[in-house]
Amino acid sequence: MTKLVLVDDHKVFLQGMEALLSRTEDFEVIATYTDGLDLMRFLAEGELPDVLLLDIEMKSISGVEVADNVLKQYPSIRVIMLSTYFDEDFVQHLMESGISGYLLKSTGFPDLKAAITKVAEGSFAFSPEVMDVIVKGFGSKEKNSGSAQRVESNPLTDREVELIRLIADELTMKEIAEKLFLSEHTVKTHRKNIMAKMEVKNTAGMIKKAFILGLIE
Repeated sequence: MTKLVLVDDHKVFLQGMEALLSRTEDFEVIATYTDGLDLMRFLAEGELPDVLLLDIEMKSISGVEVADNVLKQYPSIRVIMLSTYFDEDFVQHLMESGISGYLLKSTGFPDLKAAITKVAEGSFAFSPEVMDVIVKGFGSKEKNSGSAQRVESNPLTDREVELIRLIADELTMKEIAEKLFLSEHTVKTHRKNIMAKMEVKNTAGMIKKAFILGLIE
């Protein structure tokens, strides 16, 4: 069963979401809060959820700040941001921090349940409207920075795409080397080259960008 914590300063929305999710056998809502600071105090006591659904707009402390702190202090928690609108800059910052999803509050309940399940299983979930803007914004930023030209002149090879997908499937460097009949050193070199091409700093960043580009599901 997936343990959930819900945080939203709109009490009616929070209570409605709790009521709906609590009726689902696969989920257990272990706590709800209207304030991010109360959430941080709860997490400090030691009981951690699998997934945190977090409102991006709150009065005492913004959801962006809360997400940053949660992801730094409790990396095992997977965070889904909730918002009434889409802000590309927020999503870019939050994805770099490590969020697993960004859903509009207009999302239907079946889609919300599916998104929580995907995130709990280690995948990502974004509202279609959010994904469209992310992809367009990503392409625009790449073009403006000159990255698109660099990628076009030095694209990912089929082997590099295959390696990205194996890493996304959580295979270790040793397991990937054995599967591809390569040395671990060669696999690590491929990974380093991929990160340079994609202009990311770590494996998490590589997986997130690969997801945005549609290289992995």
